[in-house]
Amino acid sequence: MRSVLHRKHTDVGAKFERRGAWLVPSVYRSIDAEIDALGSALGFADISARGKLHLSGAVDDHVRFLTGAPLDPLHVAPVATGGAIARIARDWALVLVSPSAEGDVLRALEQQQRQGAMATDVSGALAGFLVAGPRLEDFLARTVTIDPADLLSGRCVAASWARIPAILVMKDLQEPAAEIYASSDYGRYAWGVLQSLAGTPVGWRALEAWGWK
Repeated sequence: MRSVLHRKHTDVGAKFERRGAWLVPSVYRSIDAEIDALGSALGFADISARGKLHLSGAVDDHVRFLTGAPLDPLHVAPVATGGAIARIARDWALVLVSPSAEGDVLRALEQQQRQGAMATDVSGALAGFLVAGPRLEDFLARTVTIDPADLLSGRCVAASWARIPAILVMKDLQEPAAEIYASSDYGRYAWGVLQSLAGTPVGWRALEAWGWK
């Protein structure tokens, strides 16, 4: 499988590797240069290959099953088997796992047979991007309609980003980081925004060496 941005990556010289069933851009220039961009300024990456499940309705039991504990809206928690869950609202959450791992998680949730909750695979429907580095707050100030100071690590929110509806998931890696998820229909537009404002494209090898997973 390929993200909607595969041709964009090819055009700037990306090399590709498989993660699950997906071909992902592994490196553009060099891993060291990309890690340096993340640590000194700002880097951005296409993480659309992540497995993604949309939970809706009475999601409390599903959240507890995946994390082992309750989770308040607007917060992010690790999934016990790997990945993370972003609880955007009381009746809405996004599960984020390794590429092609979403099928196993979906089957496990279906076996729970919880009334009033629905889990849907949206791995291909949502494009995903990671933006990270010391200049992240400045970047967010230019692209979101909410106060970037409110976007703390471990939080998530549905908001307008670059004038499109998006979900932001905030993380702390070696530098502040934001994962941005939006409809794949906006994928090429979003990549153009990132190329204009967010510095250096970063491949999966640099992200993984930097501690992202």
